[in-house]
Formats: sequence, C-alpha cells, structure tokens
Amino acid sequence: MLLNVKEFLKPTSVEQAFEMLNRDRKHSILLSGGTTVSLMKSTTVEVIIDLKNIKELAEIKETEDGLSVGANITIEDFRKSDLISTFFGNFFSKSFATVGSWQIRNMATIGGSVAPRLGWSDVTTCLLAAGAKLKTFGEEGYRYMDIEDFNKLDRYSKPIITHVILPKDGYLYSFKKLSKSSFDIAIVNFALALKLNSGIVESSRVVIGSRPHFPKRFEKVEQALKGLKIEEVPEHVKPLVFEHFEGGSNFLATEEYRRHMASVLAERAAKEIREMIA
Repeated sequence: MLLNVKEFLKPTSVEQAFEMLNRDRKHSILLSGGTTVSLMKSTTVEVIIDLKNIKELAEIKETEDGLSVGANITIEDFRKSDLISTFFGNFFSKSFATVGSWQIRNMATIGGSVAPRLGWSDVTTCLLAAGAKLKTFGEEGYRYMDIEDFNKLDRYSKPIITHVILPKDGYLYSFKKLSKSSFDIAIVNFALALKLNSGIVESSRVVIGSRPHFPKRFEKVEQALKGLKIEEVPEHVKPLVFEHFEGGSNFLATEEYRRHMASVLAERAAKEIREMIA
C-alpha cells in the first residue's frame, strides 16, 4: 500500500509526463496498467503519474520495418491484435495466454511488463525472442534501445518506455513455460525463434527467463544451431541448453532443476517449430 501519496497527476503527452517525473524521481512512480503499482508497499512514494491519457501510447501501427506497439496496450489487446497476428502468427496469442489470469491480462500493459525488470516475465522472454526493441523518451528525447540495455540503467535515470518495436523479419517462433498452475509465475520459461532458408537454420534467438534472473539470450546456443537442418534442431538444442544454462535457485526451484527443465522445454519448442513446416 502507498500510504503517503500526495499527488495523482494525469499528463496528456510523453514530454509532460517526463517533466513531471523529473521533478522528483525519488518520490515519483509511473502508472500504466497498475498490476505492479497496486502491490507496492512504500512510504516514500508521494507522486503517481498516470500515463493512461497519452493517446500515442495506446496505438498499434504498422511501420515500414515492423510494428509499433504503444506501451499502454494491455497484454490481452496485444494478444488479440489481428495486425500482430498477421506477422507473428499465433506466437503471441498462445504465449501471452499463459500470462496470469484474464483479469490480469486486461490490466497489465506491454510497457509496464518490461519496465520493472521482472525475472519471471513471460512477456519479456517472448519480446526478446521476437527481436523487439524499445522506443523511449528521456533527456535526449526519443531514442531506440535494446531491452537488455534499458534494464541495465539505474531506476532514477531510466527514460519512459513509449513503444515496443517489433521487426518483421521472417522467423518462426515457439514459447514454452513451466509453472505450478496455469495462472502462476514461471519456474522457468523458454522461447525459440528460428529463421530458416530451405530448411536450414540461418539464424536463431534462444531466450530463457525465470532463471530466476532476468530473461537472457544464449548466444552460444544460437551459434551452435546455425547451419543445422530443422529436423536436427530438437536433438541438438536440448544438450546445448543444458550445457550453457546460467541460472540460480530460489523458493520455486533449484538451479539444477531449472537447467534440466529448460533443456526439456527447448526440445519441445524446437519440435513445435519443426511441425509448423512439416
């Protein structure tokens, strides 16, 4: 509960929101969907800046190179977008269906799911596999950033996420998740993206999240998959993920269990992609 909130501000532009945030970053927070803010327990937050009235953050548009998704788009609206499905098939509609309950997906936003650096975020794992970048607004105005670079920044120097940018680059995708229940956070999750040329892996993205650390691409695995026939990927990716997995233990699972299950999920994801072109 936020006991000491004194101001609830509702900017109508990104520039205005950033100016409000910069007045007192240590005592201010941004509000998008509210699923994270509603669970906060803090006596230092005095200002809430609600981003819901900023129209440009609630649009999904096709650009020359990809798709631009406003940061205030909910997970459910993202999941059901016909425009996104046109370029990504059922990847997001299936994978985002595993994010919490229907009620949570109708509150949580795409920007709000990336900004807090949640280790167990299924959303971030999928976005990394899709090659997504962030459009942000900060001291230098608008700029584009990798998700990993954004989350290396100190909380008090982070720009505002305005859009998630998805490239149209011709990959095939699969997402797999291990959790105790359909509504629960992941014990470990895995996303695989393969770009094929005549059935040969031209490039790939291998992402593991809820390690329990922040989702990460595993480039050594990606390099080892290059040049393989799609039929060979399942048998190769499993031991590769097991060998190169980096993670830890927490109350949900040990590092050893996560390593084993990540390799199992990797094999399942590869088989699913193989079946797509069979």
